Amino acid sequence: MNEDLKNEDRIQAECSTWFWNYYPSQRRMLFHVNNKAKNQIEGAKFKAMGVVKGVSDLCLICPNGGMVWIEMKTPKGSQKKEQKDFQAKVEARGHWYVIKRTFEEFQALIIQIFGNPEIQ
Repeated sequence: MNEDLKNEDRIQAECSTWFWNYYPSQRRMLFHVNNKAKNQIEGAKFKAMGVVKGVSDLCLICPNGGMVWIEMKTPKGSQKKEQKDFQAKVEARGHWYVIKRTFEEFQALIIQIFGNPEIQ
């Protein structure tokens, strides 16, 4: 696996675990969008099921009903063409799209939306 992907996965896992543990009333409102097939067979199955390239790593449903699409990147990571296309389309529909590169950036976003953690 590409080293940047491993690092993205680690950052995303830390973010998701923190959200689950510190905002229990919001569980299931942040979820991973699975668009990384392990092999060609799984990729073909995913494609047939409607999985497409470029969709954000995480989706967050906010208390006001809005949606935040969260793309996780390493500090040096950059968006692919399909990700930029997805960003433009969701923003045109009034959704919020953000790129988060660290746990701290993610944490600040969640606190901005939900306030301080429910569990200290």
